[in-house]
Amino acid sequence: MHRPPEARPPHRGLRWASAGLLVTFLLIIAVITLSPVRPDEGGQIALARFIILGHRRDGLPLWITFGRVEFAANVAMLLPIGFFGALTLTRARWLIVPAAIAGSAVVEVAQALALPARDGTPRDVISNGLGALLGYLIACAFLRSVGRREWLRTIPLARDAAPMRVIHRGIVS
Repeated sequence: MHRPPEARPPHRGLRWASAGLLVTFLLIIAVITLSPVRPDEGGQIALARFIILGHRRDGLPLWITFGRVEFAANVAMLLPIGFFGALTLTRARWLIVPAAIAGSAVVEVAQALALPARDGTPRDVISNGLGALLGYLIACAFLRSVGRREWLRTIPLARDAAPMRVIHRGIVS
């Protein structure tokens, strides 16, 4: 049976697209994090050299370190999980954050126990959890904005309302 548009759940298309993107990002992250070798080790070495040279020659602030860049990259890696997860879930959106933290902890334990070339660290769980939280908060702000726009569309426009009588200097027009 076909439901009328007003009976359809809101944002259904958005949820389906977000679910597809969530699965895509989860697969990409699984390949990156569960690979037996470090991803792009040559690139990591080049980045470390770039930061060191930047400190020595180009005035790169000393607070920018390889560890902080790596932390920020881990935050950025799970930000889409928090964002698309929150858009996909309908009732308990907040659950995406503890689910992402738990998933990150499982990956870090697997890296520490089963992947000798990888380092499983609590610091990565913290940065991944922070990324999921930021993604969740951005999704909440996005949904609030979309909901407000939909609510504003329900308010009758002034031109659609009955004409108002204007009283100017005692004269009714």
